[in-house]
Amino acid sequence: MNLDFFKDFASAHLLVAGEVGIDEYIWGDTHRISPEAPVPVVEVNSVDYKLGLSGNVAQNLSVLGAKTTLVTVCGHDEDSVKLSQMVQAAGITETHYVKDDSRPTLRKVRIICQKQHVVRVDFERSHALSPQLAKQFTENIRDRLNDCDGVIVQDYGKGLWNADTLSFVKDAKQKGKPVFVDPSRLSPLELYRGVTLLTPNLIEAQTLTKESPGIVRPKSFPVAHLERMALKILKTTDSDYSIITCGEWGMVLVSKEDSTLKRIPTYARKVFDVTGAGDTVVAVLSLMKVLGRPIEDCMRVANAAAGVVVGQVGAASVSQAELRVELERLAKEGFLE
Repeated sequence: MNLDFFKDFASAHLLVAGEVGIDEYIWGDTHRISPEAPVPVVEVNSVDYKLGLSGNVAQNLSVLGAKTTLVTVCGHDEDSVKLSQMVQAAGITETHYVKDDSRPTLRKVRIICQKQHVVRVDFERSHALSPQLAKQFTENIRDRLNDCDGVIVQDYGKGLWNADTLSFVKDAKQKGKPVFVDPSRLSPLELYRGVTLLTPNLIEAQTLTKESPGIVRPKSFPVAHLERMALKILKTTDSDYSIITCGEWGMVLVSKEDSTLKRIPTYARKVFDVTGAGDTVVAVLSLMKVLGRPIEDCMRVANAAAGVVVGQVGAASVSQAELRVELERLAKEGFLE
């Protein structure tokens, strides 16, 4: 694979739309049980904050050097101020917030002791936007379609996306702007009709298509099962590409041009934390596609990027230098054509 695409990253402009939040990591030790209840007492050593959800997608693009516009919803609270500061520090080119007084700014607090995840606390409300805020959110996207090369829709099932907020897809299609979707298993598959590409993971695909593998986790690569799901996603959404990410099995693809299932193997050497891996996949995949690269090359590069971030703790991003080193390693080992 020719790696000359890195020089083109700075010329790309992607709009990322969806829920954004703060990932808070509390690191500590525990040596005793509380006398007040049968729970561990955590002695805090440090606290880290990272951009989560759509913020992580936008940050992945920004770190790779692409121009990035973020359109999102947050609360009108102290966390929204911190979130704004974090987005600015991440170098995201432009951000447009819809402030919703009926929900808090999303924040996920993870407590980790001796490298063990003890508990997670979520500050969130999952309900649909009011008609007024939904219109404001969608118009923020529509107003910027001419300036971007494509749109990434991140659906985390928090109530943001519905027929009204996704009505911009028709406008994007008319303008020749691709729409890439990381879907939620809580949304009906028909909601995404008309988009360019979807990237559900295996569990999301099974829920969206209502296709059961018969057992909880097949031991071998379930070719027929994956093909049925990918084709059903393609047909139901009338998308150009249907991609399913399958963890250690890599990714599979069917397209309008070729309904034969194609598989791209995974490259991860060590999986430490899969948090945010899907964010990295859709970010890199979309970036490569708007640069005009063949879809299978897009998948290979996205898979390589995901292989880097799963070796880190929490939502993470991959730099150009890290991605180049990983691709060169894979090429040397014969994984890339």
